[in-house]
Amino acid sequence: MGIRTITFDGIDCYDGFDVVVKDGNVGFPAKTKNRIKIPNTNVFYDYAELFGDQYEERVLEYTLLIAGPNAMTGQDIQHKKMLLANWLMPGSQHKLEDSNIPGYYFLAEVQEAPKLEDLFLYGELTVQFTCYPYKISDHLEGDDIWDTFDFDTDIAQDLSFDVNGSQSVSIYNVSAHSISPRVVVTGNVSVSLNGTTIELNNGTFDDVGLVLNVDKNVAQLSGNGTIRFEFRKEVL
Repeated sequence: MGIRTITFDGIDCYDGFDVVVKDGNVGFPAKTKNRIKIPNTNVFYDYAELFGDQYEERVLEYTLLIAGPNAMTGQDIQHKKMLLANWLMPGSQHKLEDSNIPGYYFLAEVQEAPKLEDLFLYGELTVQFTCYPYKISDHLEGDDIWDTFDFDTDIAQDLSFDVNGSQSVSIYNVSAHSISPRVVVTGNVSVSLNGTTIELNNGTFDDVGLVLNVDKNVAQLSGNGTIRFEFRKEVL
């Protein structure tokens, strides 16, 4: 069995600093509940029925083992601590990958100071990452890469369409929540999806108001050109 590592902001902890993950706790996010009591009843209205489930940020905690082929001095450990802090602390959210969770990544930030335990000849650095609630697939939906295809959750689908006139197409969102896709268009294409209609000309578009609900979505396309929907699966 191989060693466990994390890659943060493009740097692998073992390749970059000769440290490995001793322990890792990848927790689930807490659900945010917004309810109001209906007057003069014992009934509560749950806003999840309108907006879907909402989640708090999730916390991932790792203990990194600072050790070497030879006994480390206190100065060695403190120097490695400095290097690790300079890697982990700056900036806001970065991509975080865990070798024990292949195929997915987190959007993570270190907000609390890491804690170093100097255990004489080696050290342990415990670091907490505050993350976007969902883990995100490495691959765009529709890529259908055989080696990473999950037969329990994935669905094979083509998300690129030639448009010549009018047609209906099905798009499946196997995420745990609704997703706003990126749309890549050539020519002129009109899209009607889940109550929203937009007209797009040549270009790549983010956040145009289109939303894919969980599971099957039916889009109405018209015009002349091509359109491709790009999004990644996001799961708990």
